[in-house]
Amino acid sequence: MAIKKALLGIMLGALLIPCTLSYANTYDVLKLPAEPTKMADKAPLFVVKKFGNRYFAAGDRGHIIYSDDGGKTWTQAAVPVRSTLLDITFVNDKQGWAVGHEGVILHSSDGGATWELQYDGLRYGQEGLAYYSKLLEQEPDNEIYAAMVGEMEFAIQQGADKPFFGVNFYDENTGHVAGAYGMFLLTRDGGKTWEHRLHVVENENFNHIFDFSPLPEPGKYFISGEAGLLLIGDINKQVATRVHSVPWEGSFFATVAATDGAIVMGGLRGRMFRTEDQGQTWTVVEKPPTSAIVTETRLTDGTLVAGGVGGEILVSKDNGSVFTMSPAAGTAGPIFDMTQGEGNTLLLAGPRGIKSVTLTQ
Repeated sequence: MAIKKALLGIMLGALLIPCTLSYANTYDVLKLPAEPTKMADKAPLFVVKKFGNRYFAAGDRGHIIYSDDGGKTWTQAAVPVRSTLLDITFVNDKQGWAVGHEGVILHSSDGGATWELQYDGLRYGQEGLAYYSKLLEQEPDNEIYAAMVGEMEFAIQQGADKPFFGVNFYDENTGHVAGAYGMFLLTRDGGKTWEHRLHVVENENFNHIFDFSPLPEPGKYFISGEAGLLLIGDINKQVATRVHSVPWEGSFFATVAATDGAIVMGGLRGRMFRTEDQGQTWTVVEKPPTSAIVTETRLTDGTLVAGGVGGEILVSKDNGSVFTMSPAAGTAGPIFDMTQGEGNTLLLAGPRGIKSVTLTQ
């Protein structure tokens, strides 16, 4: 799975926030629906994924589009907000969720044709303050709860200004979202309610959480983030513990699980590392120089593909030990995300929408 769009999401958010504040009285992205446009597949898109037989992409100004013909044509979904969207997931052919800027969580029950707003960044601070204030009242000497109260008070002062970068559901009821400054929420009822889990994540510096990939043990995930933040998440124990053996203290935007259970990470400056033991030891991935690695995916035949924000496409046939440059790299343009297309193609999401490239000559 790839989060990829995270770096560009932050950059775009920095541009959007002043505009939103300047026109706060007349232009509220949380109250305005995404505008219908025939150019939705040509606008900036930060995520593209396939679930079942349907492809989905999401991005700028609340755009969500879907395709049932391998990405040849796209239909725009009805979305109730104009927030930039950064990730999307489905647990079956009906139930899906999307997340993005302003702390939005969207839900679809009709396969992605229409969406409803389940959550936003205003609720994050308000509900978080009530939750942690109650816990602190029960345990007045708990320093973690006291810190969480302060964090939620600060979130209320800032308003709905933080994005969720990733969403993952394990069934129709249970799922997590994670994002900027360590935001981490859990739902057990399909998103009707969301629980704050910031206090069970070992992220004392509140670093951004960008991506996560499944580990061989059921219910465990490898999580990567800002400034060398690496975690092992366990949905059964409901904790995320710090990985202290960090190969580099830069940010990692993308992780992918290889067929042999290894995790391959990519991030700033094109750095890529691989671990076979859940982060106890690391090897440097052999690869050509690239821009920041912002997306990784595993094809159905086990091939790993990584994308650089500058348009590089890297391919590995050995579970991520060595990556070589694909001939498609010269035609890709800037990349935010990618997924396997039909036949020998990749679908790329970027600043000019969706593009299909042939992976090999």
